[in-house]
Amino acid sequence: MRFPLRANAGLGAAAVLSIWGAIAYFGFETAFNEQNRDPYQTAAQAARLADLRASVPEDAVLGYLTDLEPGSLAASTAFNVAQYALAPRLLMQDAGQAQVFGNFAHPADFAALGREHGLRVERDFGAGVVLFRKEARP
Repeated sequence: MRFPLRANAGLGAAAVLSIWGAIAYFGFETAFNEQNRDPYQTAAQAARLADLRASVPEDAVLGYLTDLEPGSLAASTAFNVAQYALAPRLLMQDAGQAQVFGNFAHPADFAALGREHGLRVERDFGAGVVLFRKEARP
């Protein structure tokens, strides 16, 4: 079966334009990724949480405490990146677990913050990374 010359020309033009579009797309995407390498600092957070990760068993379930505004984009992002960096450990967005991970963006009196939630500082890893333990009730 032979196609008319106009059909062949149309198919050829469509193929050329498709290839050109794919090349242009990858060029734009590459430039965008070079400018926005890691907008949520996932790699930096993984390094920041490395000591905590090494000190908590893989099957741990940790509570989570932060100084970021609940429900804000910053708080959600910090929680999700921490969950990713600490996997397979699980994070629960409350301070009710036996161990609680404090993920703080600002310097503070972490011991006082912990006491407000019935926690004591088990270990301060620096850079706003704190591991708390639930205080035993007398």
